[in-house]
Amino acid sequence: MSLFQRLHPFTVLSVVIAAVAITTAIGNIWVSAAVIVLCLFAAAFAGKVLKLAALSAAIVLPAFVSQLLIHGLASTGSLKLTADGVYTATALGLRTAVLVIAGLLCALTIDRHQLVAAIDLSKAPPQLGYLVAASLFLLPQLAERQKIIGEAQALRHVHFRRGVLGWLQKARMRAVPLVLTSLEESSKRAPHLAARGFPANNRMSRLRTVPDSRTQRVIRISALVTAVIGPVLILIGLQFGASA
Repeated sequence: MSLFQRLHPFTVLSVVIAAVAITTAIGNIWVSAAVIVLCLFAAAFAGKVLKLAALSAAIVLPAFVSQLLIHGLASTGSLKLTADGVYTATALGLRTAVLVIAGLLCALTIDRHQLVAAIDLSKAPPQLGYLVAASLFLLPQLAERQKIIGEAQALRHVHFRRGVLGWLQKARMRAVPLVLTSLEESSKRAPHLAARGFPANNRMSRLRTVPDSRTQRVIRISALVTAVIGPVLILIGLQFGASA
């Protein structure tokens, strides 16, 4: 069992929320860069660094280019970069990178089953666990089902036009069976909803356990308090420093 599997999902989420909140409040490029490096080290420890880098680059690079176009160019409208503009674009781009990379790190390292079990074992309503599970597993299921539908159409030698019209035709012919199978599956979920407490009369027991400890609970509370109070104290300190 890896380190992230031994951690409670709420512990990882709490620490990440605190790190993002503090980093955003500080707004220093070196602090942002340090947090990004720590996230990459954590991903490397979990064996997810390449996937994290690829997914992050697909989101962060376009955002950084847009920030550079907005803040980096001279106000005269020419294509000349300014030092202040590049610094501002870099600072904002790194803030965005911290949010994206930290969020993707959680998505890649937190086990979805553990997260759903943790929600069920908490004091949250039982419906919340089902909604989170449905959200986490819906997209992979739809993608796999869409792939199966495409393979079935290819076996039947279904041909599509080229260009935009062909793409629309393909989307329509795949959407209809996808929606029908989704409706059929939703009708079969009533027993599962009842088993999970829909409507919720009593809290249901779960066979899956989530590792937790007093130390992790202290870390979660401290991280959440830091996420709420830390940015306020930092902004007050920066305000006093600017006025002085």
